[in-house]
Amino acid sequence: MAEARAVLKRLGAGALGLGPVGRAARSIGAARGRALVLVYHRITPEGQAPGAIVPSVRETLFRRHVQALGELGDVVPLEAFVQGGGRRRVRLALTFDDDYQSHASLVLPVLHSLGVRGTFFLCGRSLHGLGPYWFEVLEGLLQRRPLDQVARMLGAAVATAEQLALACERDLRRQHRLEQVAEAPAAHLGSEQIAALAQSSTVGFHTLHHRVLTALPYEALEREVTEGRETLAAVAGQPLRLFAYPHGKGNAKVAAQLRAAGYAAAWTGIPNAARAGADPFMLGRWEPGDLSVDELVVKLAIRLNRTRPAERV
Repeated sequence: MAEARAVLKRLGAGALGLGPVGRAARSIGAARGRALVLVYHRITPEGQAPGAIVPSVRETLFRRHVQALGELGDVVPLEAFVQGGGRRRVRLALTFDDDYQSHASLVLPVLHSLGVRGTFFLCGRSLHGLGPYWFEVLEGLLQRRPLDQVARMLGAAVATAEQLALACERDLRRQHRLEQVAEAPAAHLGSEQIAALAQSSTVGFHTLHHRVLTALPYEALEREVTEGRETLAAVAGQPLRLFAYPHGKGNAKVAAQLRAAGYAAAWTGIPNAARAGADPFMLGRWEPGDLSVDELVVKLAIRLNRTRPAERV
């Protein structure tokens, strides 16, 4: 870990500067023993336009994020959050959701070059011959057709792409409809790429179908948190004991099912820092998205020094 930190400091030297973010950086340095998990979704090459639905960060900006985080604290494996233990510096962990091929082609080389270990919460959809996620299909439709046309097709009265995505997130029928009209195959991780990720990273489970678990009845919930888990574990060559709630939504009912299924911890989409005595099945993660490095530092300081937890999603 000391070697990894030295690499990060060397490559990230001067990335922060000491202008308007100086006070924020100092407050992070003073937040000893505190910790925060960050989550990213799709990392894109330079020049590729971001989609309207899936949060995306350009590769160069993502690298600068990781460099800056290495200056601000210790970038540690996610397992360190489960194990606990006192630290003098702020602890930060990097996690990545869903089955995007950019995890292997773009994220992994950045992590390797900076000596950082990440955690990838995967679904393993390609291992079962499944196509794109419904939200990928929706994003593709919105790139080719007007919003009002796509909304009519899905029977949703909305004014924005974000509202349409939320309407679909809450309605399994709309999700099934989108999966049925997929016009292109999924660009998802294959077995060799998953195995490559697992060689130097932790793999966790994100469910095969990416449903909102809090809305499911008991029988469906039991199936969702286990279906596809063993197949993915076999390809990854490691047990899947860490879990990320699809869409970041969890509650006590789902957490109880995860405990029964043998998971060790689970993360929501609530942007809370880690706290002593917190329920290991209701931990928080923060998604910085495409913030500039200066904005990243300021907002990171806010989350690490927040005295009251954020509202649950």
